Amino acid sequence: METTTFPNLFWDDNVTEHVSQSSDMVEENIDKIYEIYLPRILSSSKYVRIIMYIFGFSGNLLAFLLWIRKPMIHSSGCYLAALAMSDIAFLILDLLYSLHNEWGINTFNFPIMCETFAILYLTTQYTSPLLTLGFTTERYIAIKFPLKRKIYCTPKRAITIMIFLVFLSLALCGIQGYFVTYYKEKNDCLMTKDKLQIWESWTWSTEMVMFLAVPVMILALNMLVIFEIRKSRTIALELRRIIFKTSATTTMLLAVSFVLIFTTLPVSIAYALNNSFPPGIIHISLSDINKDPVWRAHLRYYEASKIIYIVGLTHYVMNFYIYLVAGDKFRRHLLIMLRCKKS
Repeated sequence: METTTFPNLFWDDNVTEHVSQSSDMVEENIDKIYEIYLPRILSSSKYVRIIMYIFGFSGNLLAFLLWIRKPMIHSSGCYLAALAMSDIAFLILDLLYSLHNEWGINTFNFPIMCETFAILYLTTQYTSPLLTLGFTTERYIAIKFPLKRKIYCTPKRAITIMIFLVFLSLALCGIQGYFVTYYKEKNDCLMTKDKLQIWESWTWSTEMVMFLAVPVMILALNMLVIFEIRKSRTIALELRRIIFKTSATTTMLLAVSFVLIFTTLPVSIAYALNNSFPPGIIHISLSDINKDPVWRAHLRYYEASKIIYIVGLTHYVMNFYIYLVAGDKFRRHLLIMLRCKKS
C-alpha cells in the first residue's frame, strides 16, 4: 500500500486560514476533519453514488425480470436473478446510508431501525460474493462433469442453495444488532463501548472470509473452469473433432466473477491496512493537522480507500451491462421482453 500512488492532497490557503482561526481541539471537531481537508473526495462520493443508483436500480430490475422468465430460468438464471435482487436490496440500503452520512438526512436513527439496518446492510454485502461462489461452483461442475450436470445443476437445487446462502449471511450478520444501540438522549445509533473489542474481532474475521477468502476461492474456480475449457479443446483437436465454443452463459458468469474479484479484493486490502494508517493525536488544533505527518498519512490513506471503496461498489451495478455485452441470448430475450412479446 505504501508504494501505491495516491492522489495529491492540496492544502487550500483559504481552508488553512479558516481552520487556523479556530482554537477548538480535534477531539471536539473530529467529524469535521474530513469535510475540511478532503471536501473534493466527499462531494465526489455523493454524486458518483447518484449515478450508480440510476444505472444500478434500472439495470438490476431489468435483469431480475428477464432471468425469471421461462426460457431463462435455468439453474444459472436462478442464481443471477437472486444476485440481481440482492444487488437491488444493497443499493436501497446504501441509498439510506448515503442520505444519512453524506446528505445529513436521518434515515435509520430510530429504535429497532438502528439495529435492523446494521444487520441487513452487511447481510446484502455478504450475499453477493456467496451467490457468485455458488454459480461459479455450479459452472465448474457443469464443465468438469457434464454427465452429472442434470443431477447437480437444476433450478430446484439452485434455489435450495440460494436459500441456504441467504440464511448463512443473516446468521453471520445477526450479531451486528447486538453491537449497536439507539440512544434516545443523543438521537443517534452508536456502537456500545464495552462491545467494541468483540465487534472488531467478529467483523474483522467475517469480512476477511467474505471479501478476501471467498473472492480467492472464486478466482481459483474460474481458473479451473478456464483450464477445463482449454483441456476440452486440446482433446478435440487431437481427436480431430469439432471444437466447441465457450457458451455465452459461461462467458457471462466468468465475467461477473472476475468483476467481483477485481472490485472486492482491493477493498479488502484497504480494509486490512486500516490500522496501519491511524489518525494522529487529538491534542492539537485543527490548523496543525496539515503539519502532522501522521495525520497527512492518514488523510492520504482515507482518500485512497474512499476511491477504492467507491470503485468496489460498482459490482452491484455492472452485472446487467456485462450480460448485455457477453450474452447474445440475453440481448435477444431482453428485446422480446421490452416489446411485451412472448418468447
